[in-house]
Amino acid sequence: MTSPAAAGEPLGQRAIGAARAFRFAGTLRAIERFGSGHIHDTFAVRCDSPDGSHRYVLQRINARVFREPERVVENAARVSEHLRRRLESSRVPDAERRSLRWCESRAGGFVHRDESGSVWRACVLIERTHTCDVAQSPDEARAAGRAFGDFLAQVGDLDPAALYPVIPGFHDLTAYARRLDSAHAADPRGRARACADEIAAVRRALAELAAARAAQESLPRRVVHADCKVNNVLLDDRSGEGVCVIDLDTVMSGRSADDFGQLARGAACTAAEDERDLSRVGFDLALFEALTGGFLAGCGSLLTPAERAALPQAPALSALEHAVRFLTDHLEGDVYFRVHRADQNLDRARAQRRLLEAMRAAENDVARIVRSALLSRP
Repeated sequence: MTSPAAAGEPLGQRAIGAARAFRFAGTLRAIERFGSGHIHDTFAVRCDSPDGSHRYVLQRINARVFREPERVVENAARVSEHLRRRLESSRVPDAERRSLRWCESRAGGFVHRDESGSVWRACVLIERTHTCDVAQSPDEARAAGRAFGDFLAQVGDLDPAALYPVIPGFHDLTAYARRLDSAHAADPRGRARACADEIAAVRRALAELAAARAAQESLPRRVVHADCKVNNVLLDDRSGEGVCVIDLDTVMSGRSADDFGQLARGAACTAAEDERDLSRVGFDLALFEALTGGFLAGCGSLLTPAERAALPQAPALSALEHAVRFLTDHLEGDVYFRVHRADQNLDRARAQRRLLEAMRAAENDVARIVRSALLSRP
């Protein structure tokens, strides 16, 4: 059996033990590191049986980020089962590939807690799919948008109160703004003076977008994904179609505009999130148009008039939210977002501020694109 890490590494040995704790089909043959995620420890597992090989995704949940990992798994399993029933009742082709299938542990339930207290989960690996970290074309942006729109529509009849709030206050821009004020006043690392211009610019944007922020925060609550990034969609290897939305760690009560805004913020930005050369940071209207069309086609008739009216401002509010959060974390000493170099969170805040400026400069085009996509829904 292939070791998932260097020989003798404790985590690798624990991964083997965790794999044996789940009811996988066949005999365990290989484990290796898998994916590019930064939160959990993720492995691909291969098991062989008389009817062929079976592959699974095994994860150790990061309990520093998710303090109640069992609740995270419970939410994901509840939503996945709801999706499975909806897909089967609608007779959707290839339904078994379009929702995550969680594996039971030998002790019962969908989690395994090892001797160190770490919590593990596992699901069936969906074959013949891939992910992309950024949308390389309008087709990829449209596929990602459609997948997230489909997801919202498919869980539209699921009561958000049935899900545990794994991250209380997630996407609450007003609360994030208060935390920025507190971090600025305390200035625990003595960084405030060096980024005074950024703090002032973010506060101006909060004031200028106050009405849009209030309108978005008053939207109805529904079950949302809450982490809408292109690489959280599995794309079919042959057709490029979005097959399945993954990374259900943050599924909970939220607002549809937050999902749309976050998707647009990431997928239509022309540069990396921590880009230092701000001249490279822009908003790609072609990608935005594609993902908007896909998203609204997937949503169908789900959204209320108020939700539809909030869509044009949602990308700008998402960029502002992340500028606030990155700047706050920089002031607090980089305690939330992982950094790999000095001032990386400040660079992220500056890039988001530049993206916000690009979005606001294009707000007429953004509104036009949203209106056109709403009119052309099937």
